[in-house]
Amino acid sequence: MNQAEHASEPPGPPGTVQTPAAQGLLSFDLDPAFLADLAASIPGALYRVVAGAFGQWRFTYLSPGIQALYGITAEEVLADPMALAACMWEQDREPYRQANIEAFRNMTALHQEYRITARGGQVRWIEVKAVPRHTATGEVSWTGILLDVSQRKRAEAALRVSEATYRTLFETVPQGVVYHDATGAITAANPAAQRILGLTLDQMQGRTSTDPRWRAVREDGSPFPGDQHPAMVALQTGHEVRDVVMGVHVPDRPEHSSHVWILVNAVPLFEDGKLHQVYATFEDITERELLAREVKRQATTDFLTGAPNRRSFMSRLTLEFDRVKRKPALQCGLLGLDLDHFKRVNDTWGHAAGDAVLCQLVNLVQGLIRSTDLLGRTGGEEFSLLLPDTPPEAVLAMAERLRQAVARSPVHFDGQRIDISLSIGASLIAAADADPDAVLARADEGLYAAKESGRNTVRACWPV
Repeated sequence: MNQAEHASEPPGPPGTVQTPAAQGLLSFDLDPAFLADLAASIPGALYRVVAGAFGQWRFTYLSPGIQALYGITAEEVLADPMALAACMWEQDREPYRQANIEAFRNMTALHQEYRITARGGQVRWIEVKAVPRHTATGEVSWTGILLDVSQRKRAEAALRVSEATYRTLFETVPQGVVYHDATGAITAANPAAQRILGLTLDQMQGRTSTDPRWRAVREDGSPFPGDQHPAMVALQTGHEVRDVVMGVHVPDRPEHSSHVWILVNAVPLFEDGKLHQVYATFEDITERELLAREVKRQATTDFLTGAPNRRSFMSRLTLEFDRVKRKPALQCGLLGLDLDHFKRVNDTWGHAAGDAVLCQLVNLVQGLIRSTDLLGRTGGEEFSLLLPDTPPEAVLAMAERLRQAVARSPVHFDGQRIDISLSIGASLIAAADADPDAVLARADEGLYAAKESGRNTVRACWPV
């Protein structure tokens, strides 16, 4: 048999039960004082093992540092060379043996780690490094070092646990997590972020918040500039940004609900005092946002016609009133609208017919006014129409156009034709008005005048 087949553990603390030919712990081929100084300067144990042609091995040098590692003195190893092997954990013996054989066959450096239980009961990780060379007698000598790497192994284990915990959280948390580099480009996104945003990681990587595909909007529907995205603000300022609500376009969703609403936080990350990336976390608050909008809609909208209710209309009227107060040169018209003989409609055709009349009136008026105008249901069959930035002649023109459109648009309900008409009172907001109610009262005066003059007409009551 060749030497490699016999020498199963040539370089270090033997892990087999073969009896070594130990011939002393010290060899004087090097100056003993030099060896002692060298060994004292190294935090471990130096050794040299010589492997014979038929598998025998022996220590020719073992430094006193072995006692700190194993709790066993060099002299004790001389008496029982297998004492070190007895400390090795059983599950580490075979990997250690195979590493020895491989290094021996190839005459390459050995580098292996294993666990021991030292004499005092301490569990330690030992790292062995050894280099082989052929001797003049045909043997192979291994010169190496044994080090206690327990602290490093504990740190590595803790790091693995930390990384595993981070990876688990990153992969499983329901919140989206997106990392941006120093330029704002996306570098990583967890599965939740991909699900919420409707994009794969490949589709997101490299994009920034200024990419037009996001079509980001604010809660009021106005555009959300990309440079104001929380991640970009965190990059620019170096400060955290919290609780920002934004809507982001998601592909393959219905156009009327193509935005997902998210609540975003952004945290800058520093390395050596320099900001090098930002991570943004966000949660999908679409249901919450839509529910809040529905609650708001119900609180501000007439349930039957869908027009703003009196409360909502008065809020807008107050805003326009304050605007005219600040800038008296502005002109804002107000129309009071009342369906003529509406009680007769309910009495003759029933309340369902009356509801149909009210809904048709709202649809008709909303089809004729501007997006900046506001129609509100302020009473049973009474409505008010706010006309911002509109001079008196345009206010009257709009009133007459509405009156004529209603008069020529009968309601067809349950096979019956119901002719309807409007009486309209017109006025303007005046800077001298005490409050918004004064404007409404003046429009009502014009409305009463229209009723008294025979209905289906327009009458104005301008500020004095």
